[in-house]
Amino acid sequence: MPMIRNIVLVLAAVFAPPTLTRATTSEAAKRGELVPVLVVSGANNHWWQWTGPSLAEMLTESGYFAVTVTTDPARDLADAQGLAAYKAVVLDYNGPRWGEAAERNFLRAVRGGLGVSVIHAANNAFEGWTEYEELVALCWRKGTGHGAFHAFDVEIGDRQHPITRNLRPLLGHPDELYHNLAHMHGTDFRILASAVSSKESGGTGRREPMVIVKEFGQGRVFHTPLGHVWPGAAATQASHRDPALRELIVRGTQWAATGRVRTGHYAANRLTRAEREAGWESLFDGATSNGWRGFRRDSFPERGWAIEAGTIHKVAQGGGGDIISERSFRDFEFDFEWRVAPGANSGIFYRVTEDYNNSWETGPEYQVLDDELHGDGRSPVTSAAALYGLIPCKGKRLAQVGEWNRGRIVVIGNRVEHWLNGSRVLSYDLNSERWRSLKAGSKFGDMPGFGESRAGHIVLQDHGDDVWYRNLRVRSLDARSELERPLFNGRDLTGWTHYLLDEGQPRDVWEVTEEGVLVCKGRPIGYLRTSANHTNFTLRLDWRFNPVTKKAGNSGVLLRQIGPDKVWPRSIEAQLQSGAAGDYWNIDEFPMSVVEERTHGRNTARTDTNERPIGEWNTYEITLWQGHCVLRVNGEVLNQAWNCMEVPGKICLQSEGAEIHFRDIVLMPLP
Repeated sequence: MPMIRNIVLVLAAVFAPPTLTRATTSEAAKRGELVPVLVVSGANNHWWQWTGPSLAEMLTESGYFAVTVTTDPARDLADAQGLAAYKAVVLDYNGPRWGEAAERNFLRAVRGGLGVSVIHAANNAFEGWTEYEELVALCWRKGTGHGAFHAFDVEIGDRQHPITRNLRPLLGHPDELYHNLAHMHGTDFRILASAVSSKESGGTGRREPMVIVKEFGQGRVFHTPLGHVWPGAAATQASHRDPALRELIVRGTQWAATGRVRTGHYAANRLTRAEREAGWESLFDGATSNGWRGFRRDSFPERGWAIEAGTIHKVAQGGGGDIISERSFRDFEFDFEWRVAPGANSGIFYRVTEDYNNSWETGPEYQVLDDELHGDGRSPVTSAAALYGLIPCKGKRLAQVGEWNRGRIVVIGNRVEHWLNGSRVLSYDLNSERWRSLKAGSKFGDMPGFGESRAGHIVLQDHGDDVWYRNLRVRSLDARSELERPLFNGRDLTGWTHYLLDEGQPRDVWEVTEEGVLVCKGRPIGYLRTSANHTNFTLRLDWRFNPVTKKAGNSGVLLRQIGPDKVWPRSIEAQLQSGAAGDYWNIDEFPMSVVEERTHGRNTARTDTNERPIGEWNTYEITLWQGHCVLRVNGEVLNQAWNCMEVPGKICLQSEGAEIHFRDIVLMPLP
């Protein structure tokens, strides 16, 4: 999620997980280190031949479970002794009743402590079996439904439960969204997460539960209606491929089986298949110092740092200095877990070069700290997850000392984000006036190399205290950059044509500065348009209004523009008016669906305002894929539209009466 470039791609490639039909026989399983679970499949109106093995794979690859799959629950659940070997069952079943013996054993086992994970259509099953309906709590019954398969955000409303405490957000999750699930027999349950069932997708317009938990006797029940995969519809496999959903199911099943969740989002220092396919690489194998060395040294420090129990341990008062990744990174996501001893301090520097004597002379720092006992915790700009000495966090949730926190650093071009325990806590722009002012007023103002490198190493800081790191993983975003192509070359208007009132000419309105900024004077009224048509894409651009006058203004980005030129042509407008960036305007009745509650006439208002002060650079990221359009302003999703007419069209930049500047106009085509 999340992130500056959280591009939702629903891929149609067929993903064939392994078929597991008996217990895992790894050495760990034989030693009893893995939790035995039984996936119950074998009948479903959904693609159970695919989802059963997929669930088995995601549980197995987590490193926590020994997995068995049954496609004959009537037989296997009737074996009370065999069922007693498992800590949890994962239900992927919506078919005929199991029979008296199997059902009696199942209920007795759950009441006695067997955990249950209910996945998607398993909540459709067994209408009239009262005990099962009480166990599931929310069932698909008369009046239940769903809209179109689409991408939506799942909001975690309860972060106090072990399942969701450090869970990554499910942003842009592709799935079916059940609405009006029936509350069965007044049974108690607890909602951990929900999602808005939009009317545009065919839903209710209300928030619907997406993750619930409950107790059934001594058994724990985890239930999510997510995870739809329809027979033969390969594109719907995207629901199971989403790493965030896979993690949710792993964590939910851990809790159902044991009552607790290991703080690592997967087995420590292991990448899942889905993560590898998504481009993640491990920077720590859990056993050696491979990939790391001392800062300005050729080898790993002989003292001060230890590889122990699957962690990189900075030993208190051990010396050794900072350690640095052997590889250098330009645009990347860095995901990591950290924990500190009481009163401890450390940090993670990024885009570090070795041109100076210290890591902090070139690399900005993600602060790692015990906020409660260390003095730096009293200042927001030096507390945990802050950009050290410069920018504080907002809305952070910090684990208790001694527990694992999960951090993430996202760096793309000049844009940087810090994340902590599933939430973005700060963002900044290395090319903004805000950055330059903060740097000049800090101790870094006299460091000419600080924050200047556009590529560099990742560094773990030696601050003399006990600190542990694990699950260090990185995803280069350079490869995505290779798929992108500039729509504006920074020199002239090659690749663009125009339409202006009063027979205006481009030179009357548009000019390119020596810095590669495209300046629109605002008059005559009209627009630049791309020479080529574009249908499915992610478009990213920076914009600002006049930084000298700081005068508010109006403009917009027109998408899939078709039909005759006029003011204004048939298209979807992503609004750029000051204070309204993220609004939609439907021009000339372009076919699209929007949120009715925020729509007045042709205008659909954004959910929030996320613009920087007038005169500073902002970033628009617009993803238009088939019928779905997502508008992000400075990294935040502010609006979505559905059922947009899928037609090749131009991309246009409006000249609408005010001076506005553009730069870094980049397009990534989507399939």
